[in-house]
Amino acid sequence: MEDIKAMQEVSDELTSMTKSTASHPFNPLERRVTFAKKDSTIAVFDSKQHTSRISQHFGQFGRADGEFHRPAGVIVSNLGEIYVADTGNQRIQVFDSSGVFLRLFTTRINGYTKSCPTGIAIVGNMFLVTDPVNNAVNMFDFRGNFTGHFSEDTVFDRPASISVDRTYGIVAISDQLGVRIFTAKGERRAGDILLAGHVGPIANEVACNGRGEILLSCWYDHCVKVYDLNSGFKTRIGDRGDWLGRLERPRGVGVDRQGKIVVSDAGNRRVQLFDPRDRLGFCRLVAAPADGLREPYGVQALSDGRFVVVDNALSKVFSVSKSRCEP
Repeated sequence: MEDIKAMQEVSDELTSMTKSTASHPFNPLERRVTFAKKDSTIAVFDSKQHTSRISQHFGQFGRADGEFHRPAGVIVSNLGEIYVADTGNQRIQVFDSSGVFLRLFTTRINGYTKSCPTGIAIVGNMFLVTDPVNNAVNMFDFRGNFTGHFSEDTVFDRPASISVDRTYGIVAISDQLGVRIFTAKGERRAGDILLAGHVGPIANEVACNGRGEILLSCWYDHCVKVYDLNSGFKTRIGDRGDWLGRLERPRGVGVDRQGKIVVSDAGNRRVQLFDPRDRLGFCRLVAAPADGLREPYGVQALSDGRFVVVDNALSKVFSVSKSRCEP
């Protein structure tokens, strides 16, 4: 009976919303949400497409297993396990594809008074974790044991994010100066992306698309910049604004299996999908404030079409299902 009542509430709200938003078909802020039950299931309705989508989230603020304090980065392994950089709690937490807690390991190694894990990547049988507080990229085995520093000869300037391109055998690490390029063994490689003349964090997050290109989210330019490993700057995605296809202080960036680029549009409290092969670029809205987002950071695509989004302000991880309106 509770489920039937909840679905009726959702139906009533959809009817009301359709009437009230008819004059604003392109405004994502007009989308509404109904919490149908207490199991963290969210029923979302799109005022433009009039289609529903179900999202689930896990975690809350705290220090217990499965809880977060200002989480930042996220990756998904080939086995579908979700690794979250639980920044405020100085650890990495691991969940299955349904959000069930599996295990964790600390990033506060010997000699550190404090650690600040932000970005995480998998290289071979190792985890690489960026730590801007200690200006280091630390390596851990799959049991969570610290094994050393990645590229010990490199002096990082507050490294923030890390990504691996297995096709080209490179590791890209963003810090205050731009993006440093390494081999999987930690050796410096030509092709660093250096950005000068800006104060504060330069690159929020970096991603590799497996095609010899590096994607760099730039909060100060309100866009994602695309660089070719050999020829340098290639193009940019987005401009400042709150319309669909525009960005405001973007954070996380990722690539799905089709090569589309997913961006955490943090300033607009939403996540957008772009297709670099399309002249217009913008593809669709993935999630919006009405879905419960407040400050999306790390974002990754799952093999089944879903997206995992880390919300830094809410200390939660959202699993956003594939939209029914997507072709």
